[in-house]
Amino acid sequence: MILELDIGNSRIKWRQLNPGAGEGAIEGQAADVDSLISDLVGIEPTGVRLCSVREAAITESVCQWSRTTFAVDPKVAVVQRSCGGVSNQYADLSRLGVDRWLAMLAAYRRAARPCIIVDAGTAVTLDIVAGDGQHQGGYIVPGLKLMATSLEQNTDIRLSETTHSLTLEPGHSTEAAVFNGNLAAVVSLVQRVLWPLAEQEPDLMLYISGGDGELLAAQIDFGSTEIVTTLVLDGLAIACPIQG
Repeated sequence: MILELDIGNSRIKWRQLNPGAGEGAIEGQAADVDSLISDLVGIEPTGVRLCSVREAAITESVCQWSRTTFAVDPKVAVVQRSCGGVSNQYADLSRLGVDRWLAMLAAYRRAARPCIIVDAGTAVTLDIVAGDGQHQGGYIVPGLKLMATSLEQNTDIRLSETTHSLTLEPGHSTEAAVFNGNLAAVVSLVQRVLWPLAEQEPDLMLYISGGDGELLAAQIDFGSTEIVTTLVLDGLAIACPIQG
């Protein structure tokens, strides 16, 4: 069994794979390292691979847990100049988030054609991969909740938890105006990139992931769209293959 870990800013996503066993994957998520360890008591992985956007101390604590508990030294994904048919132009590879990189690898492997990858999580990231696998660059903006938090911290606006369905319509309360406005800003960014590129690349594919992925996808009318919540974990198999 292979254990995969995506150590993100706000949660740790995990997946157990049983290659050759005819069993489906088992998935879950934990709020922190202690919760992760508690959730996975009793498992016996023969391989562990992970990616992390958290500080090095947290990543090392997870690696040490794997070594001590399973006697397995994890494979830790890093950004490379080229991998899985995808290449990037970052001058400093360490400045490209490994989660973005893995999502690009998985999306390009899945599409084998030009694609846009949008991850709507704590931050919203958008990356463009050409048909030849060249990363064309991307965008990073605050996620929907982070935008609202920023407004509360830097203005006199105070928000209560919204109970209305988010739309692109003008809001008739402060909460609706803020949350609908945040959604409209993200949708506008995606559409600003999507439609001109789709005219140049008729076979363009749009992949959307992240906690707000379904909400975002509902507002974007583009035929070749797929919501894939496991892109980062899927990319781990490309960046960190494990034999057997």
